[in-house]
Amino acid sequence: MITKKGVAGFTILLALCVIVFGAYVRLTDAGLGCPDWPGCYGFATVPETAEDYLSVEQNFPGEIVEEGKAWREMIHRYIASLLGLLILLLFLKDLFSYRNNKGSPKDLKLSGVLLGLVIFQGLLGMWTVTLKVHPLVVTAHLIGGLTTLSLLFFYYRNLDKRPEKMASAPKAMFVGLVILSAQIILGGWTSTNYAALGCPDLPLCYGEVWPSNMDFDEGFLKWQKVGVNYEGGQLSASGRTAIHYLHRLGAILVLLALGWLSLKYLKHSSQQIQRASKIMLITLLAQLGVGIIMVWFGIPLFLATAHNAFAALLLLSFINLLYTVKLRQI
Repeated sequence: MITKKGVAGFTILLALCVIVFGAYVRLTDAGLGCPDWPGCYGFATVPETAEDYLSVEQNFPGEIVEEGKAWREMIHRYIASLLGLLILLLFLKDLFSYRNNKGSPKDLKLSGVLLGLVIFQGLLGMWTVTLKVHPLVVTAHLIGGLTTLSLLFFYYRNLDKRPEKMASAPKAMFVGLVILSAQIILGGWTSTNYAALGCPDLPLCYGEVWPSNMDFDEGFLKWQKVGVNYEGGQLSASGRTAIHYLHRLGAILVLLALGWLSLKYLKHSSQQIQRASKIMLITLLAQLGVGIIMVWFGIPLFLATAHNAFAALLLLSFINLLYTVKLRQI
């Protein structure tokens, strides 16, 4: 029998797949594999026949169909559409249950927020293409995807038997969540501006503790015009170095903050909290290791994709610890 919790669990896995595959699409420069939305050169799938290519020549003059990139982009859209459908089904299930006095108003609110968020994600996906992978839009799309994943996980955990009111979160965990969220946003900004190799060496940057070639104004404050094709990035080397270096500093801060929280809760009397803390610590160290190795080897594709995956898993592990702490402190 298919249960709501089973559907919610599968939806979490699907959301994770959307995020990871989306990173793969971005890293292989396939974000504009289809120059239109929601179809691909006016078709529901990638053009294949001679008639399809004739239509492309007529309607998209000057465009060259790269089948590999186009298929990656369309597969990502198909998976994201399935994710949206499942969230819609969860919302309708909650709405039906609530109207029949069998459902929780909290579940309905969460699934309603998720439905609104996934609709907005669809708009961001469209703008990603129409605005030619503008860094602000792509970063917002990444943040929206991770927010969707986080809320889905919280929704899933909330389906268990739980008290009506949980304990408030310790202030230290709130600070940790803010630091982690800021670092993830900064990581998205690094990726969308193609600044992953802004510092090609480790542990220094161009052989300096504080690189002399950084331009923070360009990296963070300069408005990037709409209408320009941002595939490959438009910033200078100095702007990219500033972004990358700040991301490195953020990684150190995350290591210190989340590492301290992990060690703190490893000593807790609750085995559930200890287990959740251990998972977060392992994920944190794995993410740090992948980030270091990635720079050493010149950002190989599989490591860069894994870095995005571990960022999502680290966020989930933190939320899992936060939820467990709130629940066990009652």
